Amino acid sequence: MLNYTLCLIRNGDEILLLNREKPPQMGMWNGVGGKIEPGETPLESAIRETFEETGIRLTDMLHAGNVLFTNESSRQGMYLFMADLPETQVLATPLGTREGILDWKSIDWILQKDNRGVAANLRAYLPSLLNGDLKLEHCFIYKNREIAEYTAAALSEPIKA
Repeated sequence: MLNYTLCLIRNGDEILLLNREKPPQMGMWNGVGGKIEPGETPLESAIRETFEETGIRLTDMLHAGNVLFTNESSRQGMYLFMADLPETQVLATPLGTREGILDWKSIDWILQKDNRGVAANLRAYLPSLLNGDLKLEHCFIYKNREIAEYTAAALSEPIKA
C-alpha cells in the first residue's frame, strides 16, 4: 500500500493547484492531497485531504493511477485521483491557506514546457490523464533531485476504495 494521495480537481479547462508552503515540492504548484491516515482507504484519504486543504466537499473521485518515486535512498508513492468541481461549489482564488496558495491554473499554463514553477512529474503524467489513459502506474527515478527516468505501465491491480 502507498502512503499518500493526490487529487486533481478540474473546472472546465482549469485545474486547482496548490503552491506548497513546505516540503515536499515546496514552492511548486501541484495537486492537493497528503498522507493516508491509519484505517483510511486511499479514497477516504483523498476526500478528507481535499476538504482540509480546499474546503471543497467531494464525494465522487476517479482513481486515475499511481505515481511512484524512487531516488538514491527511498521509494515512495501516491494514489492519484481526479474529480470535477461540483456545480454547486465555488472556490474563488487565489486563496491563501495554511498549506500554501490555491489557484485555478489553465491546463495550457500547467503544461507549458518552460514553466519551471509546476511540479515536473505533474507535467509528465498529466497529458496521459487528460487523454483518458487512466489506471497507469507512473514511475519516476530521481538523481540529484531531478527526474532521470520516467515510465508508465498498466496497473497490475486496482485499489480497493
